Amino acid sequence: MNGQLVDQPPNSPGVYRLYGDGPTPLYIGKSLHIARRLREHAREAESSARHQRLMRSTRRIDCTLTAGDIGAQLLENLEIKRDMPLFNRRQRRARHPVTVHVPRLAAAASGFLRPEVTALAADNLSPDDSHYGLFRQRRAAEDYLITLARRCGLCQRVLGLDRGRGPCFAYQLGQCLGACVGREPAKKHNLRLLAALAPAQLAAWPWQHAILLREDAPGNAHTDWHLVHQWHHLGTFPSLRHLPRRAPAASPPALDLDAYRILLRAFRQPEVQRYAYRPDSRPRAVPLPVASHGTADPAGL
Repeated sequence: MNGQLVDQPPNSPGVYRLYGDGPTPLYIGKSLHIARRLREHAREAESSARHQRLMRSTRRIDCTLTAGDIGAQLLENLEIKRDMPLFNRRQRRARHPVTVHVPRLAAAASGFLRPEVTALAADNLSPDDSHYGLFRQRRAAEDYLITLARRCGLCQRVLGLDRGRGPCFAYQLGQCLGACVGREPAKKHNLRLLAALAPAQLAAWPWQHAILLREDAPGNAHTDWHLVHQWHHLGTFPSLRHLPRRAPAASPPALDLDAYRILLRAFRQPEVQRYAYRPDSRPRAVPLPVASHGTADPAGL
């Protein structure tokens, strides 16, 4: 446990690893109660052939304690993507999401806004543009737009979803209000498009700097400081003196969808304390003002 030999696993939050004969874990998991979760694995082996193979192959177990569930989720996600354990097949691949992007300042020559399906990078979440929804594949984003157009009477031709000339097929079926034949002006169609997309809108990173999330273990046994910038988890540190003394480097080109969702859930938790990160010779955590705390909450993402 945390690099030390123990007779029994702890009933504490953290990440655990099941090893076979080799150096790479067969399985990596997380739990708020590690010992209880390992007992559950043993019981699941009685009814699941997959768990039975896992438990029969396991030769040793180790674990790393965390202050709470946020740290456990972030560490588990990082290690699964790095080590690619055999029994974590569904979680092994780094999933980089795509999103629907509507560049407000780049309407088509006709004046109609045209959504684009693009890879989502956190530093592309500019306040000047709008991004809607998270999708694992381009096809899923395109299907979302087609469904939205049908439900709201939007024109698939001017949205770039229906290739060709003249009236779109949906107009012939009475499912389009006529933007493709000049019966609906661009301004009205654009407003209806943005209103239909609004519930799925993503928020830009609301700070000019990196943020620290403070997570305290039960009984304040220890504290984890999670360093986050542009929706990327840059590391977890046991104290302020362990923080890097330089500002974070540029963000990776694409987001890890799993890490992104973990961080979004964390920001929604009112008990999680947020601090501005101030790197210098003695890194500091500056509590965010109440007003900033309120306006920066990305609830609804």
